[in-house]
Parts: sequence; structure tokens; C-alpha cells
Amino acid sequence: MDSFAEQLLKKKNGTKEYAIIALIIVAFLLINGAVMILFPPLMFLVAVGTAWGAWWLIQTQYIEYEYSVLNGDLDIDCITGKRKRKRVVQVRSKKIDDLLPVTQNLNLQGFQRVLYACTSKETATFYVTYQSKKFGRTIVLMEPNGRVFKELFAGQPRNKQLATERACREAGVEMPKPEDVVY
Repeated sequence: MDSFAEQLLKKKNGTKEYAIIALIIVAFLLINGAVMILFPPLMFLVAVGTAWGAWWLIQTQYIEYEYSVLNGDLDIDCITGKRKRKRVVQVRSKKIDDLLPVTQNLNLQGFQRVLYACTSKETATFYVTYQSKKFGRTIVLMEPNGRVFKELFAGQPRNKQLATERACREAGVEMPKPEDVVY
């Protein structure tokens, strides 16, 4: 029987995203102001077009990550503006090298691709490493809930499960439990 778990995380907007939104609004106002002065008959059409464009661009600043784990295989999709979905990670359970807790001394050197699939860089609790044919050595920092972690953990070979348990003990991190999930 197949085992499946999924989780949806909304990325928190930071200073960069809010600055982009502010620039979009300023551009909208400048374009409409210039059209109002230079081409008054086109003002309504330009206002509608730029309003739609500004709304569309602002929506692209809202990002969600969806973790899906099926029989230990991890898929992570990036959903932009609740309308565009892109698969950013697809890795089979036997290809996962490490499933470890994030610690203060985590060294990201030596990875060709670093992916933050979490609400913010500071909130990542676990990471997965694997070798990708397309991107090379990859690390994915994430915030799995109890069910997703359980399915990822169960898909690992016993020696890697023991390494995860040992790393959690050494870091003083409690492994998420499936019953910690709030529905």
C-alpha cells in the first residue's frame, strides 16, 4: 500500500518583496500620471491595462511551497501567485543522501544548488541533500510537519534513519511526530 503525505507552506515576504511591490505601485502611478497629461483620451484604457499588469506582477511576489512525499520520494512544487506551479525538487528516496536537522554550523559551501523551500531562511528545521544530474550537489532546506517528516524518514534505509536520529540527539532537536500535525 502506498503511503502519502503533503504540506503547503506560504513563504513570508521580506524587505526585497515589499520593495518590489512598492516599485510596481510607483511605476503604475507614474505611467498613469504621464498618460493623463500627455494622452487624456487613452487614460481609461491605459489605467485598466496598467492596473491589471500591476495586480498580476504583485501576485507573483506571493510564493507557496508544496511538499509531497509518496513512498519516501520527495517532490517540492513552487506555487507563484496561486496560479503557476513549478516542480523545483523531485528526488527518489534512495537518492537522498541526508535528512538532517539544521544547526548553527551548517556549511552551505560545496553545494552547487541551495534551495530554501521554507517560510523564511531562519525557520528551516531540516535539510535534505542529494546529487542531481542537472544541478549537481543539492541541498534543500525545509520545514516538514510531522506527517511529511515521518514519510521521508520511513523511506530512508535503516542506516540513514539511525544517522538522522543521532544527528537530532546531538543537535538537541526533537524529531517531528505525525500527531503534531494540526488539521
